[in-house]
Amino acid sequence: MSTSIHPARRVAQPECPWLTAGAATRLDLDDYPVSLLQRVASAAQQDITRVYAKAHGLTPTEWRLIARLAQWKSPSMQLSALCRITGVDKAQAGRVLRGLERRGLVAMRDDETHGRRLVVEITDAGRTIARRLFPVAQQKQMALLEVLTPQEKAALYSGLQKLLKAMGRPGMGTAKERE
Repeated sequence: MSTSIHPARRVAQPECPWLTAGAATRLDLDDYPVSLLQRVASAAQQDITRVYAKAHGLTPTEWRLIARLAQWKSPSMQLSALCRITGVDKAQAGRVLRGLERRGLVAMRDDETHGRRLVVEITDAGRTIARRLFPVAQQKQMALLEVLTPQEKAALYSGLQKLLKAMGRPGMGTAKERE
């Protein structure tokens, strides 16, 4: 193991098993890329969720949907587009959005151009919550990355974007690609 020194922390970095794994060698379940991503996301989400839940009683999924609606370039968007961009399952998003609608944070209506589609719009109350939480969310996200060097941050970002594209997840790339 090599050791990387960060101004505030000393972090041991194990050798990357992905460099030697192949058909002839077995990758440990804990080293599966998806397993590592899920563990990081879960740990970060638990830490960050405490802020959302404490301040406004929001779950991670509720926050993800409200945040995306608050930053969308138009006042409303189709439910299917919201699901594609946030990665939230349509059935789950529908349940979550109905709860947010009961709380007055979003409004849903049938799409005037296509009766079977739903359109979601964030309300003023939802925007107010988003405005309050964005700075906290930004700070928490940046704090998560503090242990990485600038090169590691760039490699992580580009690697994750490349994986999304390789998996055929249109609309889930960078903000500029979604515009």
